[in-house]
Amino acid sequence: MVARGEPGMTYEELPFSGIATFFKAPLATAPSTADAEVAVIGIPWDQGTTYRSGARMGPRALREASTMWAFQQDHETLYDGEAGVELLGGVRWADFGDVPIGPMWSADRYHLAVDERLQPIIAAGLFPVTLGGDHSITYPVLKSMARARDGAPFHLVQFDTHMDYWDEEGGQRYSHASPIIRSHEAGWLSGLTQYGIRSLHTAGDNIALAKSRGAHIFWCEQAKDTLADELVEHLEPGADAYITFDIDALDPAIAPGTGTPEPGGFTYYEAKAILLAVAARCNVIGMDLVEVAPQYDGPGQLTALHGARLILDTVGAVFRRRAALG
Repeated sequence: MVARGEPGMTYEELPFSGIATFFKAPLATAPSTADAEVAVIGIPWDQGTTYRSGARMGPRALREASTMWAFQQDHETLYDGEAGVELLGGVRWADFGDVPIGPMWSADRYHLAVDERLQPIIAAGLFPVTLGGDHSITYPVLKSMARARDGAPFHLVQFDTHMDYWDEEGGQRYSHASPIIRSHEAGWLSGLTQYGIRSLHTAGDNIALAKSRGAHIFWCEQAKDTLADELVEHLEPGADAYITFDIDALDPAIAPGTGTPEPGGFTYYEAKAILLAVAARCNVIGMDLVEVAPQYDGPGQLTALHGARLILDTVGAVFRRRAALG
């Protein structure tokens, strides 16, 4: 079989055949074996859900959906005519598979498994793209990021329907309703920005508490009516930022495959515009995309398809900025 990026491409390399790694990237077992700048890793965990489970199948669905764009040869530049930008030219990817997780594991045990897999990747300087899993996976991912940075804080940019700022949910401090409050309290964040928040809220959502700690909350309807450049004006230019994207930030009319869908939400273009604006303004150090639950998806894997494309758009923007800065 001829590997992607080598001369003499055969039908074995087309999207419908072969191993469905993300973007048809080579499989890697360790950073030392990966000739890459971008590291993809899956965390198939959904024991933190509070409504519909199923996000454990998200990494597999996102990988399969991503193969649709895997015609890139020799890491060639792709052209997004709608945005008027080139992306991913020369950017090399590696897929590190999934964090091995067993059923009925405790939160501490799965957090340790995430850290053991992510630490070498982050320490090696690769750009981590983590595929969830429910949103609780963001907490151990950010913990690994903070450890690798020796505690240097970073701005967290969150796309979500929900604030995920519950102190506890059913007595559980590490559910998908609490990764943001836990990360904020741990001292890892220099700031917090939330785009797309909507739904009905109770006192447990801790809106006032988040605001008192400096959170910038952009309600979905407000964000949809505001230019992307204005939505990122408060972000310090060049500041380190991490992006966490809950797929339920999108309108369930286009992304129904998620555990906690809410009426309303961003279109693909609206979310993309904000992502590109964040990546152009900040030094994005990593990202995750969570809460894809394919069993609730419509025909054509629409939710995973949107998620995979937004990852490609964001990584493309991140490396476009890096190339411009030299």
